[in-house]
Amino acid sequence: MKLDLETYVPGLLLWLSNKVSASASQVYRERFGITVTDWRLLSFFKVYPWSTAAQACDLMGLDKGAVSRATALLHDAGWIESRPQGLRKVEYRVTASGSRLHDQVFALAMAREQALVHGFTSPERRELVRLLKKMLGNLDRVREVGSDGET
Repeated sequence: MKLDLETYVPGLLLWLSNKVSASASQVYRERFGITVTDWRLLSFFKVYPWSTAAQACDLMGLDKGAVSRATALLHDAGWIESRPQGLRKVEYRVTASGSRLHDQVFALAMAREQALVHGFTSPERRELVRLLKKMLGNLDRVREVGSDGET
């Protein structure tokens, strides 16, 4: 037995994600001096002001170390501000300068999204989003497979 790499959904999703992320990181670094992880966090704190880095990790499935480094960079650059909430909990929100950066990167991110879905009809795009959300909803089931000896 062997994988059919042309139809293996996790592989196709991984390849797509890796290639889109790698090219985004290159473009964002060249144009704005940030990585794709920095952009993801900036967007997260713009949408969810006064949230924690841990909440960003949970929602987006990001590596805690990468998020910690990105949060420090965004904070040191003045793009996000923080407020402590107890001994170990810190919340963040985007500053005015971070909002300006966000808006510049946002325009490029939306253009890249349009390039990625070029040739899709509106119904196809809606169906793609619906199916991706359905897969996100199945993640708990995926985590269970193999965790209790199940194959």
